[in-house]
Amino acid sequence: MKQIIPLFVAILFHLHVFGQQFSLKGKVVNSRKAPVEFVYANLMKNDSTLIRQALSDSTGHFFMLAEKGNYRLVIAQFGTRFTSQEVVLNQNIDLGNIEINETTELRGVTISGRKKIIEQKVDRLVFNVENSVVATGGTALDALKATPTVRVQNDNISIVGKGEVLVMIDDRLQRIPQEDLADFLKSIPSANIKSIEVITTPPAKYEAEGNSGLINIKLKSAKTNSWNANIGTSYTQKTYAGGNLQGLFNFNRDKLSLQASFNKGTQKLLTTSDSQIFYPNELWNEEIRNKSKNEVLSLGFGLDYKLTNKWTTGIKYLNSLTDKESASQPFTSRLDQATKTVHSYVLSDVIANNKPEMNSLNWYHSFSLDSLEKNITVNFDYFNYRKKDFRSFNGNELDPQKEIIQNTFFSSINNNLNKIKNYSGNIDVSLPYKWANVSFGAKFSYTNTNNDLVVYNNKTGIPVLDTNQSNIFNYREHNEALYFSTSKKINAQWETQIGFRMEATQTEGYSGNLNQTNKNNYIKLFPTAYITYVPNDNNSFSLNYSRRIRRPDFDYLNPFVIKTSPYYYSEGNPFLKPSYINNLEFSYIRKQNWASSVYFSQVTDFGQQLSIVDASTNITKSTPLNYANTYQIGFSTYYNFKKWSWWNSVTGFNVNYQNVKSKTSLIQSIDGGNGYFYTNNDFTLNQSKSIFFGLNYSLQLPGRYQIFHISSLNMLDASMKFLFLKKNLSLTITGEDLLNAQKPLISYQSNGIANNIKSYGDTRGFRVALSFKFGNINLKSKDRNFGNEDERNRTNL
Repeated sequence: MKQIIPLFVAILFHLHVFGQQFSLKGKVVNSRKAPVEFVYANLMKNDSTLIRQALSDSTGHFFMLAEKGNYRLVIAQFGTRFTSQEVVLNQNIDLGNIEINETTELRGVTISGRKKIIEQKVDRLVFNVENSVVATGGTALDALKATPTVRVQNDNISIVGKGEVLVMIDDRLQRIPQEDLADFLKSIPSANIKSIEVITTPPAKYEAEGNSGLINIKLKSAKTNSWNANIGTSYTQKTYAGGNLQGLFNFNRDKLSLQASFNKGTQKLLTTSDSQIFYPNELWNEEIRNKSKNEVLSLGFGLDYKLTNKWTTGIKYLNSLTDKESASQPFTSRLDQATKTVHSYVLSDVIANNKPEMNSLNWYHSFSLDSLEKNITVNFDYFNYRKKDFRSFNGNELDPQKEIIQNTFFSSINNNLNKIKNYSGNIDVSLPYKWANVSFGAKFSYTNTNNDLVVYNNKTGIPVLDTNQSNIFNYREHNEALYFSTSKKINAQWETQIGFRMEATQTEGYSGNLNQTNKNNYIKLFPTAYITYVPNDNNSFSLNYSRRIRRPDFDYLNPFVIKTSPYYYSEGNPFLKPSYINNLEFSYIRKQNWASSVYFSQVTDFGQQLSIVDASTNITKSTPLNYANTYQIGFSTYYNFKKWSWWNSVTGFNVNYQNVKSKTSLIQSIDGGNGYFYTNNDFTLNQSKSIFFGLNYSLQLPGRYQIFHISSLNMLDASMKFLFLKKNLSLTITGEDLLNAQKPLISYQSNGIANNIKSYGDTRGFRVALSFKFGNINLKSKDRNFGNEDERNRTNL
């Protein structure tokens, strides 16, 4: 490896030295210095031959490479020529601002072509949700299912080949328990989402939290001098019926910008699970059919106001409330391992209800220091999470004839109140200079989480407080961070970026039941580095490195014990340590439509919830452990086929090898590989672009994931979308999991005992969604330029 990298760099340097291409860039602005998007920069030879063409982005910038020579640069849009000038290209040239005359600037032009569905950047993939047929009419979780390189299985979100990730909403990390994250994402309608960013190597500006990167969900906002609204409803049929009602409003005029949204929905599900434990003398087979009902309500509000030409302030509020009820009857058969005759049964009745509520409030300030995009952003955030959790269970052991065995009745009632409060603030400074772009900043964060668990023994039919299991747990975490990052475009081909982030963390957990306090204090450095080589317009190479941390979930640190039967209980681990991850990735992008990467990831003190089986007592204990050091190496590629305007396809696959070196006798060291294939397709079926068809398919090959062996599974979704009333009315019909094949068999070894589990999450069904949009995109008003949209979009929690 040490010899390969210098050789690779030497080859690229050789190509650079003997190449004769130079860069030409500029920024298109109007007479009020506001950037103008979708303007073509045409590099002509002899005033007639087009050599290069570039399109200005949302910030007005364009960039191109060309051979040494004399040219004419023409700035034009929709057949209207704005400017024309001679260019002698014998060095890298930055033309600065290119002003469009106000009298000739086009107004009210509607661009009929759709924006790219995906955009590949150095450190992230951007999925434009509104252009995907399958993602239409659903929720944020449905949109993630349609996002290339993202996998959603049993409501668990991961990047293909890299494991679970953390999720941000508008660059703000959602620090809520994983089990509630899916419910929260179901409360956000996909109609409210602009794009989804899959960030595999986050820069130093982002928090170091997240072992495999981050997923950032960007919500919509109104364009300058316009207002728009969208109202919609949907009907979903799985085993049971469900429905949804949603609304969205955006307004942007002069100095004021407003956003408001709401979503109300309900869904019933029937999920099943079959598991087996192969004890030395007995086979335990458990069957669970769980009926659940989810009701979600979310509200959102945002306000931005430009106090002066250089000072913009704003607030953003997001609320989500879920009411989830479920009932199940776990039925366990105990069989003789040799003869398979039944020894006995265990029958339980379980009723559960939990109500998680989340409130998030952000107050930000953005200060523009000059016309060169130097700016400072300041954010203050408050996050509040509250969850009421009720669970009651009772049952008996039965003989082979299914008669009740005397003195085996068990019953308990659990009430838990979980409260999380987070206060944070950060400042980010961006200083673009000619010699380099410099950014630095600081952040502080304080989190206080409380669990109040009350357990009643209900064996006699009269609830009696169980002081051995009831517990009050308080956990406090302080986090302070400093970061510095600098990027430099060395020349037309080479660009580098390096960053350092230092995070100091102090934690204290207290268990009232155990009268036990556990403290932790550590300071860690998290470097990031990128180097990119672009030899020409069609090829790009990059080498990225990042170090990250995965802190334990708050619930994992609570040491209290929760029993759900005489043979199963869960217990937290206050001694759980963070995991540290080193990521190295080499990527190649061809013509912005074919991206491939080779990646390596190493995890120290890998932590995970494990079910530990005791053969002597037949009791299963579920607890989180730092049980292994792991590494994986893999190859990932996808191709964006867009040769024809009526068909856009993203097809890719991932293969990797994983090695788990156990640090405990409870789990064996193990290794193995896995593979994953997917193809996402969108078709435009008529010339007026009012009928669309979407087809997404993925195949997980049987293989090893961490300590688990997972069988193959297939996922097939199809969708039709129709536009009416000048494309303002949208009707979408979606079929989900049409093959009914999301039923993987998961096998693993625990304490030397084999375990199998096969679950089904009620994923097959169909959805009919109807939405209507209206508004005014031509509000007459004096134009303004925030000048800091990119920076505001990248501020942290």
